[in-house]
Order: sequence, then C-alpha cells, then structure tokens
Amino acid sequence: MIESAATAGAKLVVIDTLYVYGETHGQPMTEAMPYAATSRKGRLRAELAWGYLQAHRTGKVRVVLGRAADFFGPRVLNSSLGQYVFPAALSGQPILTLGNIDLPHSYSYMPDIARSLAVLGEREEALGQDWLLPVAPTVSTREVSQLIEQALGHPLQLFSVPSIEQARELGIFDETFATEYRELFYQYTEPQIVDAHAIEHAFGLQATPLDEALRTTIRWYQENTRS
Repeated sequence: MIESAATAGAKLVVIDTLYVYGETHGQPMTEAMPYAATSRKGRLRAELAWGYLQAHRTGKVRVVLGRAADFFGPRVLNSSLGQYVFPAALSGQPILTLGNIDLPHSYSYMPDIARSLAVLGEREEALGQDWLLPVAPTVSTREVSQLIEQALGHPLQLFSVPSIEQARELGIFDETFATEYRELFYQYTEPQIVDAHAIEHAFGLQATPLDEALRTTIRWYQENTRS
C-alpha cells in the first residue's frame, strides 16, 4: 500500500486498531500512550504503524492513521457489537456478550469512522500522525444493551461468555479463532476507554450520540432482516 500510494502520489489514510497499546489496566487511551502490546498481533500492528509513519517521515508518501475502538453500525456484521447482538435482539433470542460487561467499553460508530477518515485525508495538518477516532462517552456494555432495549421497547436476554475458553467449549468460536484471539481477549476483561479529545479539538469532529447511533443500526438490521 505504501508503494502504491507513493507511485500514484496519493495520500494513504490507514484505519488501525487499539491493539498497539496492549493492556492498559483501565487507563484512558490517548495518542500519547506508548505502544506497549505484549500480544503477537499487537506487536505486529505496532510494527506496521511505525512503518507507515516512517514512510511519511522520510518523505516517501503522505500518511495518516486513524484508530477505532470496537465498531458497530449499519452493514457491520463481524464485530462484538454486530451479528451476535442485533439479529438476536430483534428475534427475541439471547444476545452474546463477551467478558465483563459491567466495565467501561468504548465503541466506534462506523459512519463516524468513515467521516473522520475522510477529514483526516483532507487536512494537511493531520498527516504524519495517528489519531484516535471519535467515540461517544464511554459506558459499559450492559448499558449499551439497555439502550438497545429502550430502542426496541422490550427487555433483552444476555448470554454472557466470560472467557475465550468458554466460547470455544460452547462452539461459539471455532478452535482456530479461539486460539488466535485468546491473546486479545483482555479487551473484554479490563476497561477499554478511548479519549478522543485530540481529534475533537483539532477538527471539530464529534461522535454521533450513542442512542441515535444504536437506533440507526437497529433500523438497518430490521430492514436487512425483512429483505
């Protein structure tokens, strides 16, 4: 991607994850936080991020990175707040939740991600940096489920899976996925708090209110289910 962008003279806007920070023990994540991942995938992400930004520093290509939390929204399926939650909620089945759902956990709304990445690509002063993308004020996953309940007008049943081992034993995740994801499951057993004040102050970007984002997501799933 670096070579292609450089050849075309294009800016390279990269969407990235929070894996690079590793276990934060509840400390809010900011752009000043060092890359401290201990997982293999987190270290790889950190190496890739360094490579992108180094390509910018050396003048090879103009690069900017945007980091998203767990994402949700219309057309989002493969997510902890996606295919295991909304279809079940609409059909009256238990929704799957991971880890400790009473801990604070930031979620990124996909339209906010897309809008923010577009702004980062347009603004020259954004280049050469990594940015945490806007998130609504952080609440717990249990509180998110309560907002879904309010939008639907009926109570939800929660099927909580506290560990990756239990998810594997129950057949929710296959052996390969469970083995690979074990090193990242800490994201659901400690607070995951994103502090996106930097991008808010620099470019005036604000997250969509969580209840509004969830209602829009529910409408998409309702329409998708009917079709």
